[in-house]
Amino acid sequence: MTPTLLVLASIGLGILIGVLVTATITAARSAGRRRAAAMRPELPEVAVEILNEHDSFAVILDSSLSPVYANPAARDDPRITGEQLREQDFLAQARRVMSTGMTETRQPSADDTADTVRVHLFRIQRRFLVVIAEDLGEEQRVNAMRRDFIANVSHELKTPIAAISLLSEAVHEAADEPERVRGFAQTLMKESQRLGNLSRDIIQLSEAQGSVQPEDREPVSLRGLVRAEVDAHRTYAEQHGVELVVTEPPAELGDLVTLGRQASLGVAIANLLSNAIRHSPDGGRVGVGMEVTDRACVVTVTDQGEGIPAELLPRIFERFYRVDASRSRAGGGTGLGLSIARHTMRSHGGDIQVWSQPGVGSSFSLTFPLVDLEDPKSKKAKKARGSAKTKKIQKQASASRKKEVTA
Repeated sequence: MTPTLLVLASIGLGILIGVLVTATITAARSAGRRRAAAMRPELPEVAVEILNEHDSFAVILDSSLSPVYANPAARDDPRITGEQLREQDFLAQARRVMSTGMTETRQPSADDTADTVRVHLFRIQRRFLVVIAEDLGEEQRVNAMRRDFIANVSHELKTPIAAISLLSEAVHEAADEPERVRGFAQTLMKESQRLGNLSRDIIQLSEAQGSVQPEDREPVSLRGLVRAEVDAHRTYAEQHGVELVVTEPPAELGDLVTLGRQASLGVAIANLLSNAIRHSPDGGRVGVGMEVTDRACVVTVTDQGEGIPAELLPRIFERFYRVDASRSRAGGGTGLGLSIARHTMRSHGGDIQVWSQPGVGSSFSLTFPLVDLEDPKSKKAKKARGSAKTKKIQKQASASRKKEVTA
């Protein structure tokens, strides 16, 4: 073999050995990466991005059921801890989902009111387990309130409906006895009015519980609103032998204006007035005061009634709750007035407070946020220019309330 061929053969052999060594190293590195991926797989980016935007608690567990990711909601949520993720029942369910790939959901226990968390478990990429927890406490509370409300409405409707049915039969049977028919007819009218009042209050409660949209708000003169409601209740007060006394802020304070639905705010004041008159003794007085505080006007209705025991005060704003059920029903009350007033005030950015002492009387205070209609930069000032329209609405509301109260 010539020297030239020997050199070429040596070069070729060196290149071949280099290629083999490089291929061996590359294969080893690839195998290492595969083994590392099998031992510590990377989280799927899409799943992480989705769970980052999820409002509920969410964590990802690896094949050993160890947490490898927690979304922001989970990091800030104290309800589920690492201890809970190591409970035997949870681990058994998690292993089952990892092995079968079938999604499972754990519902809150119906026997434990403190258990309000629903947990979803599902597998992704055969190597990860996603755990999503949702707190159903608020939903359960709303559902309980809805069930109670339906039960209460059904109970309240039974009495007048049954009475109307029986009275109708009695009128039919006593058709030849005019005196008895007149007596039955009066009772029938009373029960019909009671049924109508209940239907009206349920509708008003539904409206009060809804939010007031900005476009639905209009300037409302509180002086005019209070005067209109007091005038509408004067006849009702005279029928009960009660005197209405109104105290207004000094005239130099100008008009006191709030924003909201005038009809709804009028109902809140009307409910307090009718309650105060109904629970005041013959010859008693009901005071209506207006006081201006820091950017708010407080309207207080005070009676000289029997008062409310301290232990019952937290419950008086519950729907259908009556301190004295028999007396309230006899006076035509539905037990919804104070609940309507509270929801109305809170939806308008205000509130309602109560003070009461047995044997002395009760005071209910409505806090209305005031607005400055003189500010030229405020868009609300433009609405205030139409004060004539507001006064016209007030007169219509007053006339309507008079008819309603005296009916």
